[in-house]
Amino acid sequence: MLKKIIYKLCIVVACTTVFCNAADSLDTHSVDKDPIFANFCFYKDTSPWFPEDTVYTLTYYEMENELTFTLNYKSTNTSYNFGVRFPDLDIEKIRAKLFIAAGGSGPGLYLGRKHSESKTITPYDLIDFYVSIKDSLYVKSLFGTTNRLTWVYTLDMGKQEQEMTGDNIIYISGACTEEQMKMIRDRQKENQGKEQ
Repeated sequence: MLKKIIYKLCIVVACTTVFCNAADSLDTHSVDKDPIFANFCFYKDTSPWFPEDTVYTLTYYEMENELTFTLNYKSTNTSYNFGVRFPDLDIEKIRAKLFIAAGGSGPGLYLGRKHSESKTITPYDLIDFYVSIKDSLYVKSLFGTTNRLTWVYTLDMGKQEQEMTGDNIIYISGACTEEQMKMIRDRQKENQGKEQ
């Protein structure tokens, strides 16, 4: 009788261990499904087109997941719109660069530009944000944080409209290091070469 009880206890312990391990495995997989999409950093920017003399620019230096898509179409009346924002951050302080993102930091603030036939889009090459130099404490508060970033690319073909959207988690490491700045400059040079 005692042997049967011990045997049953061993089975219960073994089953509990298996179920616990399975639950841990499920938790790990759920984390794996929501990884960091891209790594960003801040650098001081003295470019002449900002409202302030100097701003902190937030841009990506490394993609954890590459994303590029090509649109092929035939339409005589075609325009595209791109909008991007951080839904959970202060849009009064962190704003999209209009000349890059072709949009505002709030939803629905999109500007269009004509193009035709075919276009290859890498959404993260269109994404840059800036923060006023006066908000340096806000910038520092974002160091080492993960944040949700959403974007929408709209192709308007007159009577028809197509959309590609993204809802990603990005990591802000802090102030750009020398190595990160090199990665950013190399990427910017490569993009300029594509446009020529």
